[in-house]
Amino acid sequence: MRIVINNNEFEDYMYKQLGIACAALALFACSEQPSTQAAKTEVQAPANDNALGQYKTQATSLLANIREHKSATDLEQESANLVATSRDLLADFVTKYPQCKDYLDALDKAADIIPTLPLEEIESGYHEDGKLPEYSDPVCYHAKDLLVHPATVQAIAKLGFTEKTHYEDAELEIVEVIAHFGQVEMALK
Repeated sequence: MRIVINNNEFEDYMYKQLGIACAALALFACSEQPSTQAAKTEVQAPANDNALGQYKTQATSLLANIREHKSATDLEQESANLVATSRDLLADFVTKYPQCKDYLDALDKAADIIPTLPLEEIESGYHEDGKLPEYSDPVCYHAKDLLVHPATVQAIAKLGFTEKTHYEDAELEIVEVIAHFGQVEMALK
């Protein structure tokens, strides 16, 4: 059996793979440990292992379902569930890293409206922090992305995956959040 792939399909596939690799590399490169001062002032609270495990399981399942091109309705609900789980994790995170409180509280207040926004506004306002206060510790940024990426997938699903790249975009969002999750998991342990 011989499989024929035209150049455009091959290029699309290679760009997708390159995008995934770049996202993973960028996250690895920006993986910073909490600052020494923050480590001294943090409140020692046990991480919610159940919430961490639940988040990881939900994110992995969502990624698999995106790759299988499940229905927009299913993916919208699944990403909304991941957003809800992220909110529980962010509350735990603020307990351990109080220096992230203002930043993550502002995000939590916007959690219900983010999926209703145009994708460009989500990107500038929440991925790039245009609508959030400044943070003092890089660990805050990683925690923020646990909510923003699945909320972005929720917004894409609301559009109905009408464009060819929507499934690819959603996949990249969850691949990236899984990388951020690793940083948050280390910070909470």
